Amino acid sequence: MPPGYVPPAYPGPGYPSQTYPAPGHPRQFPPAVAPARGLLPWALGFLVLIPFPFIGGLASGLAMAVSGGSARRTGGPAAENARSALNWGLTYLMVSTVLLVMHFVLLITVTSQGNASTGFFPLGIPITLYFAVSLLHVVLVIIGTVRVSSGGVMRVPFAIPFARA
Repeated sequence: MPPGYVPPAYPGPGYPSQTYPAPGHPRQFPPAVAPARGLLPWALGFLVLIPFPFIGGLASGLAMAVSGGSARRTGGPAAENARSALNWGLTYLMVSTVLLVMHFVLLITVTSQGNASTGFFPLGIPITLYFAVSLLHVVLVIIGTVRVSSGGVMRVPFAIPFARA
């Protein structure tokens, strides 16, 4: 080096500018996408909380069934969770519809005969069973959403198996 030469400060002029992390460093890749878990069909079960009588329950069962049917194509635990949500959504939709129809048929039958029922029996039984099934639905949706969001598989053993594996 000639006398009086001062080397340029790194990265001085003439040096390529370095960016950190360097190109090709693993941190520059986009973050990995978490695998599908089948959470949406279970989370749609919370539509039962829509504040319109009976509409929330029907919307919830229908949304779980439709979303569960479309999520079954992903495979793995997501397909199992979607199948389980589809089966429970259709079971809840069917049972709640039957109970509501039974309640209104009893209501029309009893009131058209002119017999004003003053007691709980028979008018209150179907609607009480409907609210009990709806409460069970909310509990199952909470358990299913928590279990699936933590990576587990939710199975409802007493759901009618409309869709099989």
